[in-house]
Amino acid sequence: MYTLTEMRLVVPILLVTLSGCAPAPGGPATAADADRAFVADLNEGDALSGSDLLDDDVTWTDRAGRTFTKAELSNMLPQPAIVRETAGEAHAFDYGRVHVVRVDRNRNHVLRVWVQRPAGWRLLVYQEVLSLESPPAGAPPGLERECVNPCKSIPYKPETINERGVIAAYQALETAAHGADVDNWGRYVADEFVVVSSNSDKVLTKQGRIDGLRKAAYGGVSPSALVSAELFDFDNAVVMRALHQPETGSPLQIGRVWINRNGEWMSVLSYQTASPGAAERH
Repeated sequence: MYTLTEMRLVVPILLVTLSGCAPAPGGPATAADADRAFVADLNEGDALSGSDLLDDDVTWTDRAGRTFTKAELSNMLPQPAIVRETAGEAHAFDYGRVHVVRVDRNRNHVLRVWVQRPAGWRLLVYQEVLSLESPPAGAPPGLERECVNPCKSIPYKPETINERGVIAAYQALETAAHGADVDNWGRYVADEFVVVSSNSDKVLTKQGRIDGLRKAAYGGVSPSALVSAELFDFDNAVVMRALHQPETGSPLQIGRVWINRNGEWMSVLSYQTASPGAAERH
């Protein structure tokens, strides 16, 4: 039996131990700390062999569209597109157990998605995009055709309630985009939303995307068939990695983050990297 004094000492210790979200001893206390440590390693040319900052499910997609797994990153990281980034180039967003960092420098764009695991913050997605030098030539073909995949059916079966909510929102968003339905499209997009694509010359904000839909000009970004997807559920946020095949051109590796805001699942970003040869790997 514990005395009253002993109970006062033991209970706080148990709460920290059982929380499952306490940082690992000696590890970064916050996602921002983890990101700073990661960037410092990049700046120093550290290979990050066996780094505790990489999630077991991490993927690194470079601007050429090559995607690497943790095993492939164990000996050496690819040369990053942006090194020694400045505070003005980076923008961070906190979504609970998911933390997003977006970095822009001229035509180069980088996405880092951090997730909170029981052992601490880990990097789940690193993705680079190289924008076009000039606007794409005209609207993509096939916009007047019926959108079956992804609007009506996709080759992915959601496994959790949150995944089902995200997939429903994703298909509704793509259906609205295909039909230039501005009002419905905006329901599934957060105010901070951006599209960054290898098939566009600019970062499209929510308003920019809406303006494009109103003009029936997609700016190089249009619904394309889903080939495969992975979803990672973190309570009020879901990270989605997917491979898409447009009707023409190279496959696209697309990283998305969805958040539950006021009971609605909304997209906060879509990073799209052209990936020649990706279809053959799937």
